[in-house]
Amino acid sequence: MTNYFNQICEFRRDYPITLNNTIRTDNPILDDVKKALNNFKIELEKKYLKFEGIDFKVEVSKGASNFPNVVHVCILPPNQKVSNGIYVGICFDVSGKGAVVGCMESKTNPKGLNTQIRKKRKQVPEIDVDGGSSSTKYNNVFENPKDFYYKLIENSELENHISKSLSLCLYNLNLIKASEYLQTKDYLNSTINEHEIEYFNIENIHDDRKKIAVEIHARRGQKKFRKKLLDSYNRKCAVTNCEIVEMLEAAHIYSFKGSETDKIPNGILLRSDIHTLFDLGLISINPENYSIQVSDKIMTDEYYSNLNNKKINLPERTEDYPNLDSLKYHFDNIFDNN
Repeated sequence: MTNYFNQICEFRRDYPITLNNTIRTDNPILDDVKKALNNFKIELEKKYLKFEGIDFKVEVSKGASNFPNVVHVCILPPNQKVSNGIYVGICFDVSGKGAVVGCMESKTNPKGLNTQIRKKRKQVPEIDVDGGSSSTKYNNVFENPKDFYYKLIENSELENHISKSLSLCLYNLNLIKASEYLQTKDYLNSTINEHEIEYFNIENIHDDRKKIAVEIHARRGQKKFRKKLLDSYNRKCAVTNCEIVEMLEAAHIYSFKGSETDKIPNGILLRSDIHTLFDLGLISINPENYSIQVSDKIMTDEYYSNLNNKKINLPERTEDYPNLDSLKYHFDNIFDNN
C-alpha cells in the first residue's frame, strides 16, 4: 500500500497544481498514476470491503475531461456517495507532500459532522487539499483529519487511522453502537442509564461509560437528571430564559463519563440549540463571574453575539450552582475561541 501511496505523491511532485494548469484525462503522462490509483484501490478493497460486519466500496477520483486537482480515494459505507454522504477520504496534497485521511462529509452536501478547520484565511495547512473550485475544497470537511507525509514508510499507522475513521463514519450513520477502534476522547456524549446523585466533585470522576456512538443530536437529556435541572432552574434556560419546556435539555458541563458526572452541579438547563453550541465549544461560561462567552466563530450571528458577556440565570439554591471546576474545565479545554 505504501508504494502506491508514494507513487501518487510522486506524480503530484512532478506535476503540482498551479493556476490554470490542467491535464486532460487522456494524456499519456497519467498512465502511471492511474495504475497506482487502481492498485491502491485494490489494496484497500482487500482490507475494507467488509468492516465491522458492514459492506463498503472503494472509489477513486477520475475526472471527466480533466484529471482531478485533488486526487482522492474514498471508502464508502452503504448508501453513501462522494457527492452526498459520509465516508472515509484519502485526499492527496496538491504538490505531492502527502495526504489527509479521515472521516469526511461531502463538500457540496454537508451532513453536520463536527469538522475541524484546517485552513483559515491566510493560513494554509502544510498538506493542502483544496482544489480550484468551491466543490473541491476538502481541507475543512474532515471530522478527524490526520496528515500522512511523503515518503510513507509503512502501513500500520495509516491502516489504524482508516479503521478509526471507518468506525466514526458508521457511528455518525447510526449503523453501529461501539467499536474497539475508538477511545474516550472520541465520544461527545453518552446515553448510559442515569443515577440518583446529589453532590459533585470533579476529582472523583471515573470513566465508567461504555463505548457509544459519536453524535450531537436533538435530545432532552436523561429523565431524572433533566427533572432535577428543570426544578433547580425554575423551568427556564439558564442562557436565554426560554420557558418552552419541550425545548429545554439537561446539559452536562463536564461531559458524561458515568455516574459521578450525572449530578446537578455538573448540569445546566439549556435550550436545545444552546446545548448543541455548548457541546461544540462555541458557547461557554466564564467560571469567574458566570458570564456567557460566545466564540468568535459565531459572533457574526446577531442573536448569539448579543448573549456575549451576559450573566446566566443561576438556580435558587447555591448548592445547585454550576460547579466551578467543571465550568473551568469547559472554558479552558472545550471552548473554541480561536
